[in-house]
Amino acid sequence: MDGSGESAYLSISEGPAGAFEELSDAGMVDAMLMEIAGLLRELIAHNRPGKIDLLGLPLPAGCVAALRARLGQGEVAAALNSGSCEIRETAFPGVWWTSQADETGALVALLIEVAVVPQFLHANVEDLRFGHQLLVDAASFNRRRKSG
Repeated sequence: MDGSGESAYLSISEGPAGAFEELSDAGMVDAMLMEIAGLLRELIAHNRPGKIDLLGLPLPAGCVAALRARLGQGEVAAALNSGSCEIRETAFPGVWWTSQADETGALVALLIEVAVVPQFLHANVEDLRFGHQLLVDAASFNRRRKSG
């Protein structure tokens, strides 16, 4: 982050009305790739992550699949234990697919995140404190067992 705590974020409200409907699938994918390249440039230059909310854009049918094919697949994939969130690296370092489903399995979020590490994978401070205490307790337990 750039210190302000903000990230770049593209949603439908930022584009001119009707702009998306005028592009073909191929044109839309090329436009999205340029937007992603711009977000990656911001990440490199200013350590400012960004994301694109794909569900918030009026994309033509087949555009997401075409974009997924053009971005390719990277080596890293992660899923939360609940199974509701999946994160996949693309073939481009720093560019990630993030999807989240509700309890019925319906897709509620589909993002392209441009970040060193996707937001869903960041541990919050409370979790870090809890993990630290578990490690201290585990180490203390092992010392007590060996000495007793």
